[in-house]
Amino acid sequence: MRNLLLILAIAFFSSVYGQESTNTLTYAKTEIIVPDGCSAKSKYEVIDCNGFSAQWLYLKQEMIDQGVVKQLFTQFEQQFQYSKKSDFNFKSQNQDFEGFQYKMKNGTTIIVALGKVDGQWLILNLGFEKAPKKNSDLSKFEKNFIELEK
Repeated sequence: MRNLLLILAIAFFSSVYGQESTNTLTYAKTEIIVPDGCSAKSKYEVIDCNGFSAQWLYLKQEMIDQGVVKQLFTQFEQQFQYSKKSDFNFKSQNQDFEGFQYKMKNGTTIIVALGKVDGQWLILNLGFEKAPKKNSDLSKFEKNFIELEK
């Protein structure tokens, strides 16, 4: 019984301290403050912030040159249960991003795209409870990651 309590205590503290949230994100060289009521899972990921989520993965130039991006997109798609896929281009931090928009079977939308911010290649994975159709649909926080082309 004592061993069980010890195991539960260790599990509790490791989950509390192991998933310490942060109030700022580091997006390439840009620091972004997480809005009140939202929490970042790490400096590179915010989940369910008023129906919006963002994650990104930094890539080296060699990875781009070797075609790793195509493999990463394929891996992302294998994890999705989507009903429709379409090409999708937008700007992030005033830089061009190219990728895909996925209409998920549960009604949400995921956008996965490749681009460069502050000279750093990255794959950006954005989730929306409701797909944005125009920039006015985006919050100030969301506009740190995506601005729709006019």
